[in-house]
Amino acid sequence: MVQRLPLKLSLGFIFLLELLFFACSDSGVLIDESRNFSASGWIQKQPLQYNVTIPADSASYALYVVVRQNNAYPFYNLYFSPSILDESGKTLQRGLAEAILYDPKTGKPKGAGFGDIYEKKFLVYPSLKFPKKGAYKIQIEQSMRVDTLAGMVSIGLLLEKN
Repeated sequence: MVQRLPLKLSLGFIFLLELLFFACSDSGVLIDESRNFSASGWIQKQPLQYNVTIPADSASYALYVVVRQNNAYPFYNLYFSPSILDESGKTLQRGLAEAILYDPKTGKPKGAGFGDIYEKKFLVYPSLKFPKKGAYKIQIEQSMRVDTLAGMVSIGLLLEKN
């Protein structure tokens, strides 16, 4: 014989679960998006673009790039160029960043791994400010000296309020 919970207790339990779910969500994250590559890898002439809407112009944001690679990646590091573009496509900020993916001495991968895929998060801009609220594009280009980077699985972008 199966006993059922009273209706008020069931509804209260569902309300509590919803409250817990929404309390755990992070409202400071503006974008947390990842782009996967084909089996051939990351092609140099194909930059990744992420669209983001900035709600306020006085806030400061931290920009992270999340790199996922497998054991076929031939280098210990990755050079990439992050750019911030406004609505009209004008470049507001451009940089060059280096991500150390493997220990240069031991060859052990850095970051968390599962099987032969490893993921590491890199802080690119610790205190990024946008001139005004509105729509922006964040573009990431690989800056290695090869046309196609084998072993790249995906590149993710995380923009969160400081």
